[in-house]
Amino acid sequence: MWGQLSAPVHLARDAVGALLAYGNSFPSASRLAVVLKLCSWIADKLFVRRSALITGLSLALTGATLAGIGEWVAGRLESNMPEGESSATLAPSSYTPGRILIPPGPLPNLPETTDHLPASSPGYTVRRQVPEVRLQFSVADERGRLVSNLSSDDVMVYDNQSQVGHFNEFERDDNLPLELGLVLDTSDSVKRVLPQEKAAATDFLSRVMRPQTDDAFVMAFAGEIKTWQTSTADLHELLKAIDRLKEPGWGTRAFDALYTACSGNLVVASDGKSLHRAIIVLTDGDDTDSLHTLDDVIAAAQRSEIQIYPLTIHPKRAADRGDRVLQRLADATGGRLYIAASARNLAAAFAQIEQDLRTQYYVSFAPQQDKPGFHSLRVQLRTPGNLEVRARQGYYALQP
Repeated sequence: MWGQLSAPVHLARDAVGALLAYGNSFPSASRLAVVLKLCSWIADKLFVRRSALITGLSLALTGATLAGIGEWVAGRLESNMPEGESSATLAPSSYTPGRILIPPGPLPNLPETTDHLPASSPGYTVRRQVPEVRLQFSVADERGRLVSNLSSDDVMVYDNQSQVGHFNEFERDDNLPLELGLVLDTSDSVKRVLPQEKAAATDFLSRVMRPQTDDAFVMAFAGEIKTWQTSTADLHELLKAIDRLKEPGWGTRAFDALYTACSGNLVVASDGKSLHRAIIVLTDGDDTDSLHTLDDVIAAAQRSEIQIYPLTIHPKRAADRGDRVLQRLADATGGRLYIAASARNLAAAFAQIEQDLRTQYYVSFAPQQDKPGFHSLRVQLRTPGNLEVRARQGYYALQP
């Protein structure tokens, strides 16, 4: 390439020399004009512009190659450094892509949007061992009335198909502290009943929340997800949040919202404190824009021991396509699907949810296997009759 450039460069040099020699015969002012015209003539020539362009590209390519070699050498040196040492101290604003190590920390309060990676079910495991399985369930008759007079002799629990031989605890507890999440769908398909939803939710929290005992948060979703009030025992702040919430955007991200709710404030307490965790979600079950799936939501709820109570509005005899999604969500987490025939029936549905939350059985036992990963759970009655058991369908464990 340099040989290709030498001919035009030499030609330009000879032409300049000849014209300058010719221009010496003129007065100094005239010589200056000749030199300026000469420079303009040389710059206009195609071969000069082409030569300058090729030269610039060659220099840029050479610089990039040298920079790449330098980065390769730096990487080799860094990979050979002993563990725990570094070749240089980075300034606070500096970073090395792909090499940042973020120390683990506590889960934050519920974020405004979701950026969680999907969990794979059933292989996803939580970052804790499970020395004791804690399970809450409810029992109802064929008319939906809750049963509250069962004993441990009436109940059988299966952990990965192995029957639990001994319960560490078994009781019916209607006084457990509540950790609640109220999640409202404000997308275009349901926003017409939003005023009635807000009124019913306000009345529900006013009745169910006990001062200094229960906590709750308020979240809404459409195309965006917004936490209007993080988990608090302050009923006044919760009611203000319900009053303020509005449609946060187009689309419906129901799965992302529920995944965020289950992975945020409502997490298993490390001190082993017994709590009743539940999320009430008002939605029609449609999802259009979520990154997470229904399986992700179920896995997040199961590993955080959260029951999900979906509440939807439509005539009961008119089956809705979203009902199948909501029914599976309730079945897998031990909650219950409630269908209000109209917005006027929301208050009655919330009253039933309140009764369900306060009429639960609590059982704990040692895992029947040391197998890590997903463990299926099944609760049966020795004399089932026409009774129905609602309990979550599994939990997650690590290798002991």
